[in-house]
Amino acid sequence: MERPHAISSHLHSESLQLAPSGTGRSVTLRQAVVRLLRARIVEGGLPPGMLLRETALAQQFGVSATPIREALGTLASEGLVEIEAHRLKRVAPIDMAATGDLIRVQAELWRLGYRWGMSRIGAVQVERIEDAIARYRAALAMSEHMAAIQAGLDFHTVFIVASQNRELLRSTLDRRGLIARFIFLHGIETLSATGLSQHEAILHAFKADDHAAVLACLDRMAARLVALCDNHSFINKD
Repeated sequence: MERPHAISSHLHSESLQLAPSGTGRSVTLRQAVVRLLRARIVEGGLPPGMLLRETALAQQFGVSATPIREALGTLASEGLVEIEAHRLKRVAPIDMAATGDLIRVQAELWRLGYRWGMSRIGAVQVERIEDAIARYRAALAMSEHMAAIQAGLDFHTVFIVASQNRELLRSTLDRRGLIARFIFLHGIETLSATGLSQHEAILHAFKADDHAAVLACLDRMAARLVALCDNHSFINKD
């Protein structure tokens, strides 16, 4: 039998949403398990390449195997889990070259989201952007790296969601976990006062109605992540 109190206890302490915040919707058991497993994978608690056994995870989280199986399917669609022959499941490894390709593609998609979304940003969205910056600043002060990553992703997501393009949303939001894992495990140095200033520069340019400057700032942020991937790829080859 599933024990909701066990899963809710885990949720309280370590849930990682990595989806647009502030929806106000209740969370189903399957969604709770998805969040918990995503958090463990993104933060390296379930390291790249690790085999995932449904029965062991079910016992750990105090649920049946069904929500675990469903959650692993969801995370496979996000690229965080690989389902191999004979239904073996493992945490997706981090391939730096592939991650560089991912970030290059996502940067172009985010750019489209910004272009299509900026004209639809109103007072409510500006408040969310400002809140994301405030959370980023507070997370840096407390050295809470994952909270800073979440705040940064929430910042960009406001613009992308404003585009109101469902295909764009589907193609970007499902890859937030992969980007967050790369930053957390290999790009902590990007979480800095410089990173904060880049987010602030985007907001300042947007308020000045300088959309070209907004996109230029976004391009610089993306280029920094791509360079980080390329650097790790070069080191790994050596």
